[in-house]
Amino acid sequence: MIRIKSILILFFLFSSLMSFKACSVKPGPNLASKASLIHPTITNKAEVLQILGTPLQYFFKPDGTEEWYYYYLVRSPTKKLPLVKRYLGEEYTEVLKIIFKENIVLNCTYYTVQPKK
Repeated sequence: MIRIKSILILFFLFSSLMSFKACSVKPGPNLASKASLIHPTITNKAEVLQILGTPLQYFFKPDGTEEWYYYYLVRSPTKKLPLVKRYLGEEYTEVLKIIFKENIVLNCTYYTVQPKK
């Protein structure tokens, strides 16, 4: 009888650990740390492409500047649970905006955007 209880307890602990493992967050690109590698008036387009890859969005402005945008959605695993997603966890979008003048970085701005509730 004690052996069956021990096996059931071990099974419960193992299944609990596996469920926590399934809820773990996959690491993202971490735009904040990559933004620290971009230096205005020093970094060029080729270096930005090497660090961050192709931008998700870009614009050519009439003043001759070019804006590149990188985005990453950060969402806690609890945001996928129907009953608690409204109360637990966090969700926001990281944005990295890089402005070029000719081939050189003019400005690099990192910020986050919260979803509307």
